[in-house]
Amino acid sequence: MDINDWEIQYAEAYVNIKDSLKDIRGVFVAYNSNIDAIKHVKEEEVRKLVDLLGCSVIQGQVVQYPREIKDPVDLMARLVISMRDGKAAEVPTYNTDLHEWLMDNLGFDRARMGGQAGIMSNLLANLGIHNVTTYVPWLSKEQAEYFVDSPNLLHPAVENGELVLKPPREVYNPHLKPKVNWILEFSKDTKVCCAGECFAVPRDNRLIISSRPDWLHIDMSSELYDRLPQIRQNIDGALLAGYQMIKEEYEDGTTYHDYVKKSVNVISRLKECNPRMQIHVEFTSIQNRVIRKAILTEIVKKHTTSLGLDTVEVANALNVLGYEELAFAVMSKDEKSVIALYEGAVRLLNDLQLQVVNIHSLGHYISLVSQDHPVDVEGHRDALLFASVLAATQASIGYINSIDDTKEGLKVPIYEKGHEDLGSLAAYLVHKGVCSMDEFESGCINAMGHSLVIVPTKVVDKPAGTVGIGDAISAGAFIALLTKIKDKGEKCPGHT
Repeated sequence: MDINDWEIQYAEAYVNIKDSLKDIRGVFVAYNSNIDAIKHVKEEEVRKLVDLLGCSVIQGQVVQYPREIKDPVDLMARLVISMRDGKAAEVPTYNTDLHEWLMDNLGFDRARMGGQAGIMSNLLANLGIHNVTTYVPWLSKEQAEYFVDSPNLLHPAVENGELVLKPPREVYNPHLKPKVNWILEFSKDTKVCCAGECFAVPRDNRLIISSRPDWLHIDMSSELYDRLPQIRQNIDGALLAGYQMIKEEYEDGTTYHDYVKKSVNVISRLKECNPRMQIHVEFTSIQNRVIRKAILTEIVKKHTTSLGLDTVEVANALNVLGYEELAFAVMSKDEKSVIALYEGAVRLLNDLQLQVVNIHSLGHYISLVSQDHPVDVEGHRDALLFASVLAATQASIGYINSIDDTKEGLKVPIYEKGHEDLGSLAAYLVHKGVCSMDEFESGCINAMGHSLVIVPTKVVDKPAGTVGIGDAISAGAFIALLTKIKDKGEKCPGHT
């Protein structure tokens, strides 16, 4: 299809899914939510911080590639790396002093809801989904205030032995402190010089400093766990994120095994009366290889329906699953990298026994779908197109406060180069006999054992911000698929 034909497909998919959102009973969203302190780092501010800490010491840490931020030098090293490569990254810190240093030496431009689950909860509520049940294990007073004040967004709690669903501002824990992440955004062409090395940032992106205080636990009280059947009666699916918060060991003697088991139990509880309930896990950058592998092989594998990743996260996942060479090829910048991305997605789909692998890259989205998924390939294409409209809206105006805002995304032009960049994949698939060129151009391909869906995306040249775009893609594709699934499962005995 040419660009005009794709625009027609976009318009039709958008209207169809937008009008069907009312058919979704509800969505359960957990676990991670935090407050994002957002700072757009300017050229002179980078220079100031480099001068403050010293070029040589920063460059030394750049070479070491710190996977945890222990002090300001580690922070600046990872910022230089992200700016040099133009790639998003999320790096944990367990040091609360870093927040104070950033406040004293940089400051933030604004604060907003952060964390994948928090962002997706607010988005779904603003889109008008009937029942968005959000769950955050560390819901503080400050955190609760960042959830949208809407009657369709509720948080579960147990009061007097009974399950209640109330606005987050009415059920927070007054004894908890807020979790604050720093989002350091940077712009294309920003010039950075350190230790004699100068470069221009190749693209807009950001570095996330993820706060991981000791009291963070991906957990659910036994009282609430026992009452999950009352929640699942009003939902058609669950979006789960934040597993990167799991640590190998805890001060109380527990380990990641304990929290992996608890996480799987929650999923199993949600699926008891409908084994086909759609359960989506949103992946992210996870520095700890043990935790990264445990999430994929012990939580995602067999227990969930779909997995959402970007290109870097695909490479990270392949690496811990034993596909190091393929992971390296995904991250290469040559024309064969997209072929490696496809082959890597096939490995993830099969090895993790998933129904859907969703990959979002600049210029195109790819879905690999197993043959037993209840939505046809055209439905998956519509879902990706709808997701692209949401992402374009978020990038264009910086927010989605209502379904009407999403019309702005339709105005964003399709990134023609994004589809052109898929030429090597097209040639590869045609050569292997997987599809014809016409089938590839339609974005819908029925391959051996799975379907492949590829769409060119709408890309904003100068985005208002990058935070939340990936979450809009995943949440948008997920709810779009829910509108196309008619079998909601049987109700459990004893519940209405």
